[in-house]
Amino acid sequence: MTDLLAMERPPAINTYGYLWSHRADEAVAILASNGYREFELMLQPPHMSLDPQSAEARNLAAQVRDRSIVLHALNMPSLDQNLASAMPEMRSYTLDLFIRQIRLAGAIGARRIVVAPGRVSPLFPAPRDMLRQWLLDALAALLPVAKSEGVVLAIENLPIAALPRAADLLEFMEAIGPHPNLGICYDAANAHFVGEDPVEGIRLLRNHLQIIHFSDTGRQVWRHDMIGRGEIAFSPICKALSGIGWTGPLVLEIISPDREPLAAITGSHRALSGPEHSFGLT
Repeated sequence: MTDLLAMERPPAINTYGYLWSHRADEAVAILASNGYREFELMLQPPHMSLDPQSAEARNLAAQVRDRSIVLHALNMPSLDQNLASAMPEMRSYTLDLFIRQIRLAGAIGARRIVVAPGRVSPLFPAPRDMLRQWLLDALAALLPVAKSEGVVLAIENLPIAALPRAADLLEFMEAIGPHPNLGICYDAANAHFVGEDPVEGIRLLRNHLQIIHFSDTGRQVWRHDMIGRGEIAFSPICKALSGIGWTGPLVLEIISPDREPLAAITGSHRALSGPEHSFGLT
C-alpha cells in the first residue's frame, strides 16, 4: 500500500463498512495496517458501544493519546434516535444518547460528533417551525455539554432528516448564530441524491464546514457506494474544496455490501487519486 502512504493528503476513513463484522478498534487496526491514520467511527453495537470503559474505547483512547491515530468524529446511525420526533419522550431519549456520545468522544479523544438533525415523515412531515424549534431546543441542551468536553457538533445533510439541503442548514446555523462547538458535516452523496449540486452546497456552507463525506450514489436509490459506481462527478467537488482552502477532514464513508470493506475503501481512494482531482489526493 505504499502508493496510498505516499499520498500528499490521504483521506480519513469512516468505519461503516465494518459495522456488523468487526469492533471499531479491530476495524481501525485493519485500516491502520494499510496506511490509514485518520478515522470517523460508527457508534453502534456490536461495532462500538457508548461505554467509555469498553475494550474498544480503551484501545482507541490509548492510540489517540500516543498519536498513532486521529479520531475526527463519532457518528451514530439515525434509526435508533430522533431529535425531530413529535414525541417528547423520544426527543428526551435522543438527547440522553447524544450526551453520552459527547462524553464518550471527550473520553477517547474524538474531536466531533456527527449529528443527524432528526428524521421526518416523507408523507406528512411536521410543520417547518415545529421541526426547527425542536432542533433549537436540542442544541440548547447539547452545546454546553459539547463545550465542556471540547467536542464540536457537526450537523449533517441527510435526505430523511429535517435539514436535507445546504440552504436549510445555512438558515438553521444563522438562526443559532456563531458557536465554536457547532458546524456542518456536508455529505456529497446525500446532496446529490436530493438533487443538490455539492459544489454549490460547499460554497454556500463554506464558513460552517467541519467534515466532508465522500461516497457515490445515483438519484433513484440512496447509496454510499464505492467511488466510481454512481453518478457523482468528484473533480468539480474537489476543485471547489480547493477553492475555499479546505484543510479539514475529507472522510470516505463507503458502504459496499458486495465487496470486502478494505477493497471498496482503497478502490475509492485510488479513484480520487487521478490528476483530474485537484484536492491533494494525488
